[in-house]
Amino acid sequence: MKNEADGVPTRHPGITMHKIPVAGVGGLVFTIGIVVLALLGLPIAKWFLAGAVILGVGVVGVLRLFRKLHPQTEVELVQLNVGRQT
Repeated sequence: MKNEADGVPTRHPGITMHKIPVAGVGGLVFTIGIVVLALLGLPIAKWFLAGAVILGVGVVGVLRLFRKLHPQTEVELVQLNVGRQT
């Protein structure tokens, strides 16, 4: 690649991972595949995955309990523009 202004070669940017779309069913298959490969390649990773799942379930439980004990008021919903048709 050459710069059009002075003809000096410029560096190729390479493949940028943030521009590769990973969405929908393909993204799910990709994600599950990466997790399976990591678990097969790094047997210690199963403990990390188990800990992450347990921690995630715990966080979800705490958040749900907090919402149950502290329900949102109508004023909060209006401030957030949630549940209101304009």
